[in-house]
Amino acid sequence: MTASEDPEPIQSGPVADQPVEQEPFEETWLTPPFQPVRAMLALILTACGFGLYEYVLISFWSAEWLGIHDRIPWPAYLMMAAALTIALTAVRFALSLGSPHAKLGFSMLAILGGIAIGVGGGRFVSYTLRGTLNPPFTLKLAVGDRFPSYALADQGGAIRRGPAQSGSNATLVDVYRGDYCPFARHELADLTAHADEFRKLGVEVVGISADPIERSKMLSRFLRTSIPLLGDNSESVLAPLGLVQHHQSGEPDNAIPAFVILDRDGIVRWIFTSPYYRELPRIDTLLEAAKSVVSEQDSKHPARPASP
Repeated sequence: MTASEDPEPIQSGPVADQPVEQEPFEETWLTPPFQPVRAMLALILTACGFGLYEYVLISFWSAEWLGIHDRIPWPAYLMMAAALTIALTAVRFALSLGSPHAKLGFSMLAILGGIAIGVGGGRFVSYTLRGTLNPPFTLKLAVGDRFPSYALADQGGAIRRGPAQSGSNATLVDVYRGDYCPFARHELADLTAHADEFRKLGVEVVGISADPIERSKMLSRFLRTSIPLLGDNSESVLAPLGLVQHHQSGEPDNAIPAFVILDRDGIVRWIFTSPYYRELPRIDTLLEAAKSVVSEQDSKHPARPASP
């Protein structure tokens, strides 16, 4: 090699130090299956759970089999628990979906439904156990006492006198809270539906509340009942019995529910009261009690003919 020739450059360092061009990596995205069967099951279960919850809330006030007359309405509570269980099952189906978007949408819907059922069901249980308690009261009446005499106007303005009813074998006195109470309306509706059975026994049914005549008239029209609804807004009968609830908020007083069966002479033979104004006797219980009072009198004195 001559001096005029340039030497070849000498490469320093390993070959690995040179940058190596890599082919771009393309990530493949596999779309997860939608799973329409599970999605529809989650949707149907959510709707069924919420629908069952709404059914209990709407029907409890008129369906006896849900336990409206019971101190603890177990049928209604069990249906609330079933509704919540169905909603939680819907959440499980929704969370098992493969699609993240479907999982998010259906699970949020099911979770919101479960929260609504849980909160609403808890409030329902609290209301039936705590919100329907009567104030502390002492009934100033016992079996064997004579029911207080009264002369009260019914929904038609006619004055009804008692306690003994002319031509009756016995008298059933229903002291109800007022026209605003759904439980009182339900009980009066039951008494109206079975009025013929009481009439055949010769039992006169009378309702007493602290409502004015105008409200008793509206209630009788609403229920289409001919049962005399006597207004004791002066509390001339309710106060001596200890069946008045006073409100500090300025609301009108209302009666505390009670059921009393009187014999022909106005003597008390049967009484029903409860700490809960929701707990009311069933119609068959009232009929059996009335039959017992009438039979006891018939064994001692000849029965009076039943009114036509």
